[in-house]
Amino acid sequence: MDGTIVISVSRAVRPREVLLRRVMAVLAVVFLLQGIMFSTGFMLPCFLMVLCYFWFSYASKREYEYTLADGVLKIERVSDRGRRVLHEIPFAAVKLLCDPDAPEALPYKKGGSIPVRKFDYTSYRDDIPYRTLIAEEDGQVFKFLLDLNDEAVRMIRRQNPSAVK
Repeated sequence: MDGTIVISVSRAVRPREVLLRRVMAVLAVVFLLQGIMFSTGFMLPCFLMVLCYFWFSYASKREYEYTLADGVLKIERVSDRGRRVLHEIPFAAVKLLCDPDAPEALPYKKGGSIPVRKFDYTSYRDDIPYRTLIAEEDGQVFKFLLDLNDEAVRMIRRQNPSAVK
């Protein structure tokens, strides 16, 4: 039997998230100053904005782990509260594994001829290439964006050579 491959993916902070955090911090300070200068009624929005800031900081941290073993790709979300299995994809259910710009992936893109449900489990880093994985289960087609390394692609190719392009 083949070995087990475990790939850990930590999502990078996007510029939009940094901007949103700064806007929330500025609004909290503005509400605090208004609460001090005008009315204590502005303290509640200040408190809620601070609460939203910390909740967003916690919720925006994303870490995933891909485990390839025994003919199954398992995708888990790793957090402080533990692990949560998001998907278990048998290699036999993989219809296509290719680069996102490959011509084989065109029907699965947004506005393409085949409707798909998309899941993005990438790191958002420019230096790490990602791949598109198309899987079919119970008549539904799913599109996964994953940061699979070459060793993981070779493992899927050994099990399902017609799907890897």
